[in-house]
Amino acid sequence: MTRKSSSNPGRAMGDEFLKQLLSQQKRLIVDHANQFGSSGLPSAEQLAETVAFAPQDGNIWLCGQRMMLLQGAAFGAIRRELVEALGLDKARGLLTRIGWQAGARDAAQVSAQWPEGDHASLYSAGPRLHMLEGMVNVEVVRFDIDSSVGHFYSEFFWHNSLEADEHIASYGLGSEPACWMEVGYASGYASSLLGRLVVFREQECRCMGHSACRIVGKPAEQWDDIDTDLAHLDASDFLSRSTYGSAGETEMAELEEPSEDQAMVGISAAFVAASQQLYRVAPTQATVLLTGESGVGKELFARTLHQASPRRHTPLVALNCAALPETLLEAELFGVERGAFTGADRSRPGRFERAKGGTLFLDEIATLSLSAQSKILRVLQEGEIERVGGTTAIPVDVRVIAATNLDLRREVEAGRFREDLLYRLNVFPIHLPPLRERREDIPLLMSYFLRKFSARHGLKPLGFSTRLVNALLTYRFPGNIRELQNLIERGVIAAGDGELMDLVHLAEAGEPLRSSGIGLTAEGRLDAVGGEPQARAEVAVTHHASVEPELADLQAFLSGRERVLGTSLKEIEQRLVHLALERTGGNLTAAAQMLGMSRAQISYRLKGE
Repeated sequence: MTRKSSSNPGRAMGDEFLKQLLSQQKRLIVDHANQFGSSGLPSAEQLAETVAFAPQDGNIWLCGQRMMLLQGAAFGAIRRELVEALGLDKARGLLTRIGWQAGARDAAQVSAQWPEGDHASLYSAGPRLHMLEGMVNVEVVRFDIDSSVGHFYSEFFWHNSLEADEHIASYGLGSEPACWMEVGYASGYASSLLGRLVVFREQECRCMGHSACRIVGKPAEQWDDIDTDLAHLDASDFLSRSTYGSAGETEMAELEEPSEDQAMVGISAAFVAASQQLYRVAPTQATVLLTGESGVGKELFARTLHQASPRRHTPLVALNCAALPETLLEAELFGVERGAFTGADRSRPGRFERAKGGTLFLDEIATLSLSAQSKILRVLQEGEIERVGGTTAIPVDVRVIAATNLDLRREVEAGRFREDLLYRLNVFPIHLPPLRERREDIPLLMSYFLRKFSARHGLKPLGFSTRLVNALLTYRFPGNIRELQNLIERGVIAAGDGELMDLVHLAEAGEPLRSSGIGLTAEGRLDAVGGEPQARAEVAVTHHASVEPELADLQAFLSGRERVLGTSLKEIEQRLVHLALERTGGNLTAAAQMLGMSRAQISYRLKGE
């Protein structure tokens, strides 16, 4: 079935955006391959150090990729279900292609993390990585590679193959090899690394009664009867080449360079879901409400929505509602007639008029006073404004995009936001996820910001250290993407030319980056992520000496160091309230917003002291 091309510009742009997500990821990895730094060739110890556990988030990371632990028996059950549902041949093809994809992704990550390694050294990381992932114990029998003439031959023994164990447990011994996923992994890893189609075959298998599994890998054109192997592999990138690649085809294809304004970077499920919603609503005239924590990129989403809409050739006017005092806000929104007040020596249009025919982005709309809210509601209802001091209604054709980091329904309940305005704004809500819910995007964002700020400041750091990558993958990011952007810019400046960016370059006034992850040492032991062993332990279980006793008690309780909370909840609440008031200069409303409470709740706790 052929899909008809869409005449809807916003939907077409959305489809194109989603198609390019994987290409974007590959481009960021290849174009900025030194983002993780080049600390020599990938030894088993270096590969182990790329592992990071974030149990509080349910994440495990390996070379910047999210992984999962799965019982061998559960894997065997999945495998058995596939065989029984699809038949032996189709199940073999499916598992081989899954293995191919896993191998290809590992090859891309290893190439990015050790860009100075040659093909031979980088290829040797594949078996070590497969061992680290718990699939097999690899013994090298023979390995010959000469990229200059296109020669490749590889032979291994696989001991303790998990896939063979599970196949034997389900079906016993047979006459055919059964390490399908692992063969696919080896083929995908070698093919993606070398840029030509390499096919592995299992010549001996424990499922056939042999003491170990033996595999042999060669370029596809050197095998006889290759059609059966190709039917099971996901090798479309290589099958388009008439000879399955040649000796000179060892470089990955160049992708289009993303321009500086195409900064919507991500492949995570949460990011893709929000992007799909954005491109679905963009072609319409509907009012959009963007919600999410501070720093998640609401303004960027608003600009992207405008560019994907039919209004993209008209003005996009933005206003941060929290940046203006109440006395000036109405004039900024609706404009001023000459003589309306002292100093108004000329008439001037407001933001609604300047955005006529285009889009008006109202950021932090929850900070508007009830009076200003009522006037915006009238504009949305009537489609016309009156300037301050004016008597004539001026029609405006404006699409409104509003944004807030507060829960507007709670603001309505607290009497700080008009319920009718909420209904007007909430036509099509899009929630933008915090960075901690889209951690798969962190390596891509790191690469993007590194390239951006290196060009801006004329500096060329070597990239990121492994421990810095692990620390950022497991960091909580209270400031979201804005915080990550600032950290990388600080690191670019601190590291300078020719130096690997590490945790010390991101430290602020001597305060280290506080990660909550657990990693592997070079010896394979678990340890806290970031810094030297002692420093990492301190990051994981201690607080800065200047922290208030009540909050230190709470942290000790949450970290598991103390089984009993040594401070009452009332004391903790009161201390949090005082901290918020200190940071906001005594502003009760701002302190309440900071803590996710109402002004009345803050006042009540202050009176109860």
